[in-house]
Amino acid sequence: MSWPIWLAIINTFAMIFAAVSVVFFHDRKSTDIAQLIDYSFSTQVLKRVILYYRGFVMLMLLFFITFSVSLFALQRGAGVVLFAEGSATLLGMMLFAFDLMARGALFDWMEHFDWRLTPLHMNRELFWFVLYAFVFRMFYAVTLLRIVFSFAWLYRKISLAKKDHTDGQAYI
Repeated sequence: MSWPIWLAIINTFAMIFAAVSVVFFHDRKSTDIAQLIDYSFSTQVLKRVILYYRGFVMLMLLFFITFSVSLFALQRGAGVVLFAEGSATLLGMMLFAFDLMARGALFDWMEHFDWRLTPLHMNRELFWFVLYAFVFRMFYAVTLLRIVFSFAWLYRKISLAKKDHTDGQAYI
């Protein structure tokens, strides 16, 4: 096996590990931030919330880049035909990766209405590539779903803390 295939395997396990970590271990950090909000809402706490979610954005960007580089290496370095249309440029591969991200983020809305951001289609004969793309797509779906619920919960906590803070000052 060549290094591009090893890169894809390592990237797959890294995405699975990151998704499992977000789903199962995200609560601890989210609870810590919620306790800070309950204790004393301030701009410092708001900065910690923003930094917390910035970490997720950085993780998503990292996997977008590694997935795109991996596709490029598989096609150019290993000579694997990843797409039904044949060879693709780096920009085309990045657009394909962005298409998968959007499909994961929109929870199959695009799939149902057959909307595409790219004319590229996966080479369905490469089952391992279909699985690799599926893991990439599901990483975004699971992570974004978890972030949306977490953000809604923290936003409600912040709103209540602000309301309590303004109500408390009205009586002084």
